[in-house]
Amino acid sequence: MSDTIPAPGRPAPSALPAVAVIEMVAAARPARVAAECGDDFVTYGRLHATIQAYRTVMEANGMDANAAVFAAVLSTLPGLADETPGRVADRVADILLGITGDTGWEQTAPSRQVG
Repeated sequence: MSDTIPAPGRPAPSALPAVAVIEMVAAARPARVAAECGDDFVTYGRLHATIQAYRTVMEANGMDANAAVFAAVLSTLPGLADETPGRVADRVADILLGITGDTGWEQTAPSRQVG
């Protein structure tokens, strides 16, 4: 999984890592829904907090932030576990593409939020 996924409408060199987008949106709009899988959903705030919790474990074991992001997506969207391993990787990649392309959080228009 690449840590830099080009966001739609932006040239590849200015693409942001998914973890950076999650951090920015969580700070600005923590209740915004980051991803959904079946009946499960996760907000940017919860996803960011989960990534931070996993980062400690991942860094202690020589893994980078991408491992923490992947683990956080899987743990906050348990419905993904019902998929085959290859399908899980594809679904997480799609979720991260959606997150890196999420520019709507910067606007004041209503968005899917919890609370």
